[in-house]
Amino acid sequence: MTGGTDGGTRATMRTGRPLACVVVNPSKPRATAAVRSRLEDELYEAGYARPVWLETSVSEPGTMQARLALAAGARLVVAAGGDGTVRSVAAGLAGTGAQMGIVPLGTANLAARNLGVPVGDPRAAAKVVAQGVDLPADLAWVRTEPWSDPDVDPDPAPGSTPRGQAGSGTLTGRASAAPPGTPPTRADSQQLSAEAARAVRTIQRATRRPRQWTRPTLGDEHACMVVAGIGFDAGLVASTRPALKARVGWGAYALAAMENLGSPRMDLVLSLLDEAGQRRVERLRARNLLVANGGRLPAGITLLPQARTDDGLLDVAAIDTVAGLAGWSSLARQVLPPYAARYSESGRSLGRVALRRGGEVAVQLSTPALVEVDGDLLAPTQGMRVRIDPGALLIRRPAA
Repeated sequence: MTGGTDGGTRATMRTGRPLACVVVNPSKPRATAAVRSRLEDELYEAGYARPVWLETSVSEPGTMQARLALAAGARLVVAAGGDGTVRSVAAGLAGTGAQMGIVPLGTANLAARNLGVPVGDPRAAAKVVAQGVDLPADLAWVRTEPWSDPDVDPDPAPGSTPRGQAGSGTLTGRASAAPPGTPPTRADSQQLSAEAARAVRTIQRATRRPRQWTRPTLGDEHACMVVAGIGFDAGLVASTRPALKARVGWGAYALAAMENLGSPRMDLVLSLLDEAGQRRVERLRARNLLVANGGRLPAGITLLPQARTDDGLLDVAAIDTVAGLAGWSSLARQVLPPYAARYSESGRSLGRVALRRGGEVAVQLSTPALVEVDGDLLAPTQGMRVRIDPGALLIRRPAA
């Protein structure tokens, strides 16, 4: 942590200028002295005192720093870093009415893209922070049920049944995602056993490098600015190589996507509180499930055209493919620029997308899967809940 809250407060009192604090991720290559100096100058010219700089760390990624800034009397708190820093700072500011700025210094910068903040140009972003308009934005909160590795042999012999799965149709006592009242059959049990073993192997391959799972932001919930993904999306995050990401940027995600085209299909039960306040429950089959607060991705891709950061709703996309590479090619034709995604009828395409909208989403999986939240990897789970907190943030964006 650099700067000092006491010094910043004294400077504000001495100059009569309001205080701004910048929460910066010092590990980002773009967090240069030139960027810092430019942001300081823009803020000073806009009438603020010279900002106090608070650095993040692995153990404190931004929420605590945001709260310290508020305690010091800051009127504006700026998140300078990647999506992890942005969502952490947002969690510390949610519901306070404090103004939040973003200087995107990460790889994907999904939050900035969906909020209209300039990406790839720190000078332009600094100008927006100093001179933009404050508009409300929603914040999503994600809760998962951490999955304890069951007694399943990751490499069972051909024809054998994984340990702890014989004839049960469950994962160490956990019920499958079948609707209540549906009795398991012998075929269901055998299929679930095989799927459980495949899911475990997939998780082990994706996490072959030592890692620490992302901790909850507040309590047992993870703050989410843009998207929580299960399946393919999380596998992509897990297999993206940090060194390659540092060299080629978001293109490293594209290469990781190629490695995950064989992601297993997931059987899931989706429970959705829809726009009319009605609870809808349905079974779906997908390789990727997204619960999103925004639909814009790098490379000009708009995956969810209706998703907005300020509509008080979550957009759900259950994405499935059949026929191998042909299915992924079909999906690519539906989502790649220059146009926003236009999906075919799910029963008539090799790349299938089911879209839903609501204010609260619960997902139950028959087999464990990885989860990512704004690019941070969570522990494997068989259950996830996402709720939206409408207008929780006041974020500075470009003036019209």
